[in-house]
Amino acid sequence: MSESIRAHIDRIEEAYEFMLAYAAQGRGDEGAGPDGAQIRTFLAQLDAAAAAIAEELDAVPLGGEAEAFLDSFKADTAIMTSVLRTMLARGQITSEVVDNANGLIAVRAYLTGLFFLDKVLLP
Repeated sequence: MSESIRAHIDRIEEAYEFMLAYAAQGRGDEGAGPDGAQIRTFLAQLDAAAAAIAEELDAVPLGGEAEAFLDSFKADTAIMTSVLRTMLARGQITSEVVDNANGLIAVRAYLTGLFFLDKVLLP
């Protein structure tokens, strides 16, 4: 199971790296340039991977203090997927929209929790 979760983490890292690059491009129109329309693909990829990790973690017996972390991480996941789905529902996903999402404390909390999970809690 941890290999599956790590594969999802790799997809999230790839999508987030694309988000950072997209935000830096100053796009006012997501269709502008060769990578514009790809933002939706990467946001959907991140959303699907986050949902899959949350589902798989339900079957991981962590116990003790790790359970409290897992509860918090699941709440962060819900916020993260809400942010992603809100962006995907927009008619245009500009660089400014992605930049603002990247700056959200909730997004950073999710990613930091994800990396902690990977390096500390997964076998």
